[in-house]
Amino acid sequence: MEQAGRGNRRRRAASALVVGLLAALAAAGCTRGDAAPRGTLVAVHEWDFKLTTTRVLVPAGLVTFRIHNTGPSTHELNVDRTDIAADALPLRGDGLSVNEDSKRLTNIGGLDDIRMDTTRELTLRLSPGHYVLYCNLEGHYLGGMYAIVQVQ
Repeated sequence: MEQAGRGNRRRRAASALVVGLLAALAAAGCTRGDAAPRGTLVAVHEWDFKLTTTRVLVPAGLVTFRIHNTGPSTHELNVDRTDIAADALPLRGDGLSVNEDSKRLTNIGGLDDIRMDTTRELTLRLSPGHYVLYCNLEGHYLGGMYAIVQVQ
């Protein structure tokens, strides 16, 4: 009878251990699922016709831009290094969008097709300098969809 009692205690202990491990795994799986940003996080908010950031000054290194588009249309995000003011970027011949081929702009990265009510991330390695973030869909830049980030 004593051996039967030990067997029951072992089964209960093993069951408790399994239940505890499953609870821990379930708790870990109940997070939002967002991966931790790599480097410095800069939240970017896009909507017609504004683009804002939570930070203007960031340290050099990895920077994660977390872009949230509240619409009412699809947007994009370009990150260019330049010595030009954000509101004075060179325009294409159509006069409606930035000339992304200008020698005064160095594209570091970007995201296309950021749909309304979505959040996407872009992680870049940035060296010290002046960067302009902008949406270059027709008329969006001219409408005010730009911001700066200064990397120190």
